[in-house]
Amino acid sequence: MSYLGVPRLHFAGRIQTDVATVNNLSAYYDNDQFEPRFQRVSNLPDQYNGLWNPRGTEAFRPRGCRVTGITDQNGVFATAGDDPVFGAYVLDDDRQPSGKLIDLDPHNQSVPVIYGLVLRLADTDGAELLRGSFTPAALDDFWIRYRVPGGRGDAGAGYQSVLTDLSWPGADRSPFLRALREATEENRLSIKLNLDGFETDPAKTDTVGFGRVTATIGVHRAGEPRHFVLARKMRVPPGGLWNQGACEVDERAATVTIDLGNSIPTTSLGGPLITLGPLRLAVFGEDGQATVLAPLNGLEGDFYRERAALVTATLTAEQLTAVATGRLAVVDATPTPNQILAENDDASFLRADWRVFRLYPGTDDNRATTTFHATRFGRPAEGYSILVGGGQKPPPLDFPTRLTTGPDGRAEFWITSGEVGNPRRFIDGAVFAAPYGPADGRHAHEGLIAVRVFDAYSIPDRPTWVRDVQPIFQQYANLYPSMRDVFDMANYRHVVRHSSVIKTALGLPPESPHHMPATRDLSPRKRDMIVKWLDTAPTPPVLEIDTIADLHAALQQALLLEHAVIPTYLATLMSIKAGHNTEIADTISQVVREEMLHMALVGNLLNAVGAKPRIGRPALVPTYPGRLPAPVLPDLTVRLRRMSIEHVRQVFMAIERPEHPMVDGERFTGRVFSADSVKVDSAGVLRSADSAAMDTLESWFGRAEYPPMTIGWFYNQLAKAIIRLDRKLSREGKTLFTGDRARQVSWSDAPGTLYRVTDRRTALLALYEIVEQGEGTPQDLDNDTDPDKLGHYYRFAEIVAGRRLVRNARGRWVYEGPAVPFDPDGVHPMTDDPDTYRLAAGTVPRRESMLCDEMYTKVLVSLQRVFDGHPGELTDAMALMYSLQIQARRLFELPVTPDAAVVVGPAFQSPGVVLG
Repeated sequence: MSYLGVPRLHFAGRIQTDVATVNNLSAYYDNDQFEPRFQRVSNLPDQYNGLWNPRGTEAFRPRGCRVTGITDQNGVFATAGDDPVFGAYVLDDDRQPSGKLIDLDPHNQSVPVIYGLVLRLADTDGAELLRGSFTPAALDDFWIRYRVPGGRGDAGAGYQSVLTDLSWPGADRSPFLRALREATEENRLSIKLNLDGFETDPAKTDTVGFGRVTATIGVHRAGEPRHFVLARKMRVPPGGLWNQGACEVDERAATVTIDLGNSIPTTSLGGPLITLGPLRLAVFGEDGQATVLAPLNGLEGDFYRERAALVTATLTAEQLTAVATGRLAVVDATPTPNQILAENDDASFLRADWRVFRLYPGTDDNRATTTFHATRFGRPAEGYSILVGGGQKPPPLDFPTRLTTGPDGRAEFWITSGEVGNPRRFIDGAVFAAPYGPADGRHAHEGLIAVRVFDAYSIPDRPTWVRDVQPIFQQYANLYPSMRDVFDMANYRHVVRHSSVIKTALGLPPESPHHMPATRDLSPRKRDMIVKWLDTAPTPPVLEIDTIADLHAALQQALLLEHAVIPTYLATLMSIKAGHNTEIADTISQVVREEMLHMALVGNLLNAVGAKPRIGRPALVPTYPGRLPAPVLPDLTVRLRRMSIEHVRQVFMAIERPEHPMVDGERFTGRVFSADSVKVDSAGVLRSADSAAMDTLESWFGRAEYPPMTIGWFYNQLAKAIIRLDRKLSREGKTLFTGDRARQVSWSDAPGTLYRVTDRRTALLALYEIVEQGEGTPQDLDNDTDPDKLGHYYRFAEIVAGRRLVRNARGRWVYEGPAVPFDPDGVHPMTDDPDTYRLAAGTVPRRESMLCDEMYTKVLVSLQRVFDGHPGELTDAMALMYSLQIQARRLFELPVTPDAAVVVGPAFQSPGVVLG
C-alpha cells in the first residue's frame, strides 16, 4: 500500500522554489575572485551574473494549493461534497520557516532535497484539519516534459515521501480524514508530489520561481519504503515520448492503479497535457503477445489537476491471475494497440530507498546506510543480484559492490569514505556517483547513489575570525546574498552580535528548516569549530599571528587594504574638473601618492619575509561599494563617489581617523623617536639608525594597545608578530627575513621613505612610516608638528572645515587658516559607485568603461611584476597609472544613459571570472 491505495486525496496548485542561483556556478566559490555583479540577475547573453534568482532564500512552499478530489476507502472518487476536506487549502507551516530545497553540491544539482517542509490542510474558514512533517526527500524521476521554443527544456520530476508527526484536528468532523487515519499505520501518510512548469525567466517577475504541482496523499503501511512505491514499474519503450510511472495491483479490490502524474508530456510550459485517447491496461502472455484487459478509468475531465493523473483498471478474477505472472503494459485503443508504457522483460524493479549521502571522514557521520528493494511482478524478489558502481569503488569510497536480496526482497547497503583531500580548493570535498542495477546486466542501471565526501578537518586549538571563520562565512555571504537582509555573515561584529542565534541554528538537525547553513554543506567539525570560536571568552578572537604563514596572510591583507583605499580617493580626485578646486585636488593627490607608498612598503615587507605579494587577480580585487579588506573598520562602507564635503567627511576621514594607543595604561600621543635618528639614502637603504631609538620603537610597538579592529590596531598586530617571530628565530640562529633582497623596490621621489626591508629594524621602520603618515597615527598635534606633514585625517579635515589648520595666538591648533574653497560646480556629475556591468551592453559608455577597467587591470599586472622580481619597472607602473587617469576622464563626457543627468565614472573593476 502507498499513496496509490485508498483512501487518498489529491491537491493541486503552485509551488514556489525560491532557490538561490549564485551558488550554481562553481567558479563563484572562490572568495578572491568573487565580484558584486555575481549577485545580480543575469542579463544573458552579455554575462551570467547570478543567473535567474540570485537573491533566493531556498524556500520551498505551496501557493494557491487546494484539495481537488478524494477517493474514499471504497475506491469512489469525488470532487465535491459535504466533507470539509473538499476544497481545503494546502498550506505550509504557520509556526516556523518554510521548507528548503537544497542541492547536494554545485557539481551535482540533480538530486535537490526538500528539508523542513510542514504541510497543513485547512478548511475554507482557515481551521486546521491535518498537519504533518514531510520527511526529507530527493528529487526523482527527472525528465524533459516539454521543450520550450529556443531549446530550454521544461522539466518534470517527482518527490515521494511520508508525512510524520501527524495531528488530526479535523478528523472529528471529516469522515474522510477518520477513514484515512484508521487505514494508515505508524501515524504516517504516503505523499507524492509531481512538479513541472517552473519559470526561470527573470523578466517574468510575477511567475519566476513558481511551478505547478499536483499531488496525492494516501495510506502508508509499516515497513514500506518511504521514497518509492514497492510494486511494479511501467517503463518507456524504445523511442517512447512518455515517462515511466509506478503501478500497484490491489488483489483485494481487484484493481490496478497506475500513476501517470509525471508520465504524460505537456503542450506548453506548465500547460495542458497532450491530447489522450482512451487507454487500456494490457498483459503479455508467455508468447509475448499483449492481451488488452480493461480500460483505464480516470482520464476524463481535468484528470491531471483533480486526481494527479492516477488511473485505475478493474479486473476480473481471471485477469488478476494473468497479471500475477504477466508483464503489464499501457496501450492505446487503436486496432493494433501501440505500447505507451510497459514493464521490462522480467517485470523486475530495483530501487534504493535513500540514495543521497553526505560523508565526513574522521567523524561518526562517515558511514551511511540504505536498503535496496527488489520485486518481480510486484512481489519481493529473493536472490536478486545487485551490482553497485559497475563493480568498482572510486577511491576513497568503500562499499559492497555486489549484494543479494533475502526472502523479503531486501539487501542492506552501507557506504563510507577515506579522506578525499581538497581537490576543488574552494568547494569543500568532492562528489561521486555510483550507478546500481541487476548484476547480470540484463537491464540498464536502475538508479544512482549520489555521494558528497567532505574534507577532513582538524579544529584549531584557538580558532580566529581571520584565519578560520571569516573565509567560511564570507563564502556564504557571497553565495546567498539574501542573508544580508538580516545580518552580514562576513562582518565580525554582525556575527558576534547574533552569536546565540547562530549557535542555536548550527546545533539543529538537518531536518529542521532553521538548520544553519540552509545548504547543509558545513561539515560537523567545521560547525564545531565555529561554535568553539563563538564560545571563546571574553570575545571571539579576531586575529592572532602565531606562525610565519599567519604573518604572510596578514601582510597580504595589509596589501589589499592599501590597495583598496587608492581607487576611492582616485575616483573623487578625477571627478574634479580641470582647473577647479585646485587646493582640494592637490591635497587628495598627495594622499593618493602616500597611499601608493604604503602599498609599496607592504609589498617590500612581504618580499622580505619570503612571501609573494599578490596584486590583482587571482587575489582579491577590492569592490565598491564594500568594506575594506583585512579585519578593520567592519561597519564602514567604502564607496566611489564624486567630490563632495559629505563624502570626504563620511568616508575619507573615517578611513584615516587617528587612533591613539594606550601605552603602559596611558593614552600615547607624540613622536616615538626623532626623525634625525635614522639616515636613509635615496634608494631606501638604511644607512644608520640610533640603536636607542630603534629599541624605543620596538618597545613602543610591543607595549602599544589600540582599539580592536582599527587600522592602527592591525598594523600594531603585524609589528608585534614580526618582533615575536624574529626573536624566536634569532634564538635558533635563524632569521625571519629570508626573502630575496633583489626584489626590494625603490622609489627615489616617494612622498616619504620607501624602506628596503632587510631585517627587523627596517620592517618596523616601514610599518611606522605607514602608521605615522596616515593610518592610526600615534602623533598628536603638538609644538613640533610640521603643517606640511599633517596626517591624512587632518588634511581631509581641512577640506571639510574649508580652512587650513594653523596654530592660533594661544598655541592651539585650529581650522582658522587660509580658505580651502570648494565649488560644487567644479565637479563632474559622476554617478555614485560606477559599475561597468550596469551599463547597457553594446553602448559607448559600456565600451569606454571596459577600456578603463582594462587599463586598471594593466596597472595591477604591472605592479605585480614590480613586486615579483622586476623592481626596475616601477616607472612603467606609474606611467600606466597616469594613462588610467586619462582614460577615466573620458568617461565624464558620457551620460550613463542618453537622457541621464549623471555621467559615467571609473569603476575600477578587474574581472577574474568571465562566464558567457
